Amino acid sequence: AAASGGPSEDSEAKSKVSRSSRAGLLFPVSRIDRLLRRGRFAKRIGAAAPIYLAAALQCVTQHTMEVAGKISKERKKQRISPRHLQLAVQRNPELKQLLRGM
Repeated sequence: AAASGGPSEDSEAKSKVSRSSRAGLLFPVSRIDRLLRRGRFAKRIGAAAPIYLAAALQCVTQHTMEVAGKISKERKKQRISPRHLQLAVQRNPELKQLLRGM
């Protein structure tokens, strides 16, 4: 295909890589971008805004889940329950303030 002047297979494969994987994130950058644009939060949204927001959400989620996992281990449980998440948020003053909305 490369000899005929058409696009090579490498360039096609690179275009199919998601923005989340390019940024090294698990949270969906494209979905956050779409929701930011549909939400009409601003007239213009930069290209890095959804990446930064996805990274921030992933970081907060990861921290919350780590604390909830420790709480579930303390209680000798194998699964994280909603109660463990609630206790994780209550124990961390920064998360508590963030999720309270003040």
